[in-house]
Amino acid sequence: MAAHLRSEDGWLLVGDQQIVVEVDLGLFLPDTGLWGGVLHNIPGGLASSMRDVEARLRLQTGQVRRIRLLAGPDDEMSVAFIGEGTAPF
Repeated sequence: MAAHLRSEDGWLLVGDQQIVVEVDLGLFLPDTGLWGGVLHNIPGGLASSMRDVEARLRLQTGQVRRIRLLAGPDDEMSVAFIGEGTAPF
């Protein structure tokens, strides 16, 4: 991932659930536009359900992007993800 990450608040949308999260965003491979980041303080139960349904991230700018988890947490923790579509920054 790029050395510089942007940190901001956003909303994690999973099914009919919506929670406020802190998210660090960055580019994995700047030449390809592959982006992702880390969601912080995600409850384990919610993170587990993200594998079975569409998960989206809404940023303060109003942009919404689909995301895929890269790990499955057991408790509240930070979770890495890959974003789909163009980078929102």
